[in-house]
Amino acid sequence: MSKKTTEYIDLLKANRKETLTRAALTRIQPRGKFHGFDVFTWLDAPEEVLLSTFNSMPYPIHWVSTLNYFNVVVNSVHVQLPNVQQVYLLDDLNNTNLINLQYQVFDGITSVLKQPSLINGKGILILTGLGSEGIDAINELALILKTIHGL
Repeated sequence: MSKKTTEYIDLLKANRKETLTRAALTRIQPRGKFHGFDVFTWLDAPEEVLLSTFNSMPYPIHWVSTLNYFNVVVNSVHVQLPNVQQVYLLDDLNNTNLINLQYQVFDGITSVLKQPSLINGKGILILTGLGSEGIDAINELALILKTIHGL
């Protein structure tokens, strides 16, 4: 095999590995429990699929979302969130580019998890995000849950 072919095959393998890693992150991921809540994360969720998932979940949903992703969702479809009990928005830069002002904005996931509505309850806590901000929020939540559960 020529050197060019080998380099091309190596490049294809690297791209395939990156694609598979990204695909694993972009599906809804169960993360365990937090004070009685089933916790899920979802990076770059398709808006319509997210809303269908919300409608299919049996318990009240507490939705934590990065501000950039929330704005994408509310801009892309006519949003009705009948199963969503509470929305918590993350914006560590304190931008006030919020389309709907009825939701409280937090500087990080730690601030959200201190809310009284999340201390003792039952339901679903789902964190969604977009791009690097979403990855950072998901990683922060995963670290917190690992610390709590001693993993």
